[in-house]
Amino acid sequence: MAAKKKKKTAARGKPASRKKAKPAPSKKAKKKVPVKKKPAKKAPKKAPAKKKAAPKKKAAKKKAAAPKKAAPKKKVAKKPVAKKVPKKKAAKKKAAKAGAKPVGRLKIVWAVCDHALKILKTYPYPARKDAEAEAARLQQSKGKEHLVRAERVPME
Repeated sequence: MAAKKKKKTAARGKPASRKKAKPAPSKKAKKKVPVKKKPAKKAPKKAPAKKKAAPKKKAAKKKAAAPKKAAPKKKVAKKPVAKKVPKKKAAKKKAAKAGAKPVGRLKIVWAVCDHALKILKTYPYPARKDAEAEAARLQQSKGKEHLVRAERVPME
């Protein structure tokens, strides 16, 4: 190491620059994992600057310098324009109801229904056993399914 020679370039006589050699990676050396950098926030784009209108004097000179021959224009058939008819004002629509609003208080009764959910008979709320017995009797006699369900009805 002590006896290193400096190289000189032929043209200038200055020593050539030396680059440091990277040491060979050892077998036990850990590999560096590249870290992803977050992209920097970009500045908001500015609207492109509007071009200034050319002065009229320069435009006049250009027209005078290079006159163009006018090409003969082709005749285009015009379409007939329909007359505008004033539109009739639309009738005001009534506000749509959100559904049937119950009037006053409601009570629950037991309804005996057939297979099409048609109410055949109603019973007061405490008489559920009577309603179930009626449904069982109708089911045996007619052979079709009958059921009991709770219905809300207005109080009398």
